[in-house]
Amino acid sequence: MERLMDLHTHTIYSDGDKTPKEIVKQGKEIGLTDLAISDHDIIEGLKTLTEEDLEGINFINAVELTAKAKKGRMHILGYNIDIYNEFLNEKLNNRNDLYNFMLYVEGLKEIFNISFKEEEILEITTRIGNIGRPDLAKLLLKHNYVSSIKEAFDKYLNTVMDSCRDKKRGYTKEECIEMILEAGGIPVLAHPISLDLTKEELIEELKYLKSIGLMGIETRHIHHTPEYTMMLEEIASELNLFTTGGTDYHGEIKPNVKLATGIDNNVHVTSSTMIDYLTNLNKQKIKCIKKNTTNIKTI
Repeated sequence: MERLMDLHTHTIYSDGDKTPKEIVKQGKEIGLTDLAISDHDIIEGLKTLTEEDLEGINFINAVELTAKAKKGRMHILGYNIDIYNEFLNEKLNNRNDLYNFMLYVEGLKEIFNISFKEEEILEITTRIGNIGRPDLAKLLLKHNYVSSIKEAFDKYLNTVMDSCRDKKRGYTKEECIEMILEAGGIPVLAHPISLDLTKEELIEELKYLKSIGLMGIETRHIHHTPEYTMMLEEIASELNLFTTGGTDYHGEIKPNVKLATGIDNNVHVTSSTMIDYLTNLNKQKIKCIKKNTTNIKTI
């Protein structure tokens, strides 16, 4: 049977509009064999899922960590993490997102003279879950400054982020990889296209990241062209890195992005060397358990 995977999705706990249970249910309905929920800098949504919710699907606990970058955006996915790992939970409880969100609020006011009601900001900052620029994009849309979420980023929020890049709090790329490894996970560079690097610069970056623990590249993504994907697959092979893929699904927040298929079917992930590795690892564990069980003598 052909596998169908989506290893990059978001819920209401970061910037999506569906609960973890709703995404899992939707994944089952469309025939996903493998699914990962990877909210931004938060793992609380994963803790709401039960064994019953996950029955019938290969589910991978994941997180998408935001790393500080001099240009572009660097996100590092952590797969197969222990969501109760003390070190990971302690680091994620720092709430860098809240501090950075208020920088964006101030930036909108200073650069564009746009501000929102205090109660609107308070409603966002007091809710459970990660907060960020998408929340401001929704407010810009609500108050008719823009006609779409994309326009909010293009017209206002990308400029605001660049203006406060040096003031933002966040994790270094080294910290991100350390957090994932400490939680027993697999660090994977998300959507490399967002780094704004040449091929040569990307290869050097990947070599460094691998030297500190990176294990994979997200080669298939809605913003990767077929040519860019092929280039990433070749680099992954040369550097002996796992490959993964996903749609970066957010629900109706990004209405043109569909679970499992992306934008106009531009993402169709049926294989992943990381999933192959995890599957074989799981088989070895089961084999080991069975072997140990047969050695148990009854008295």
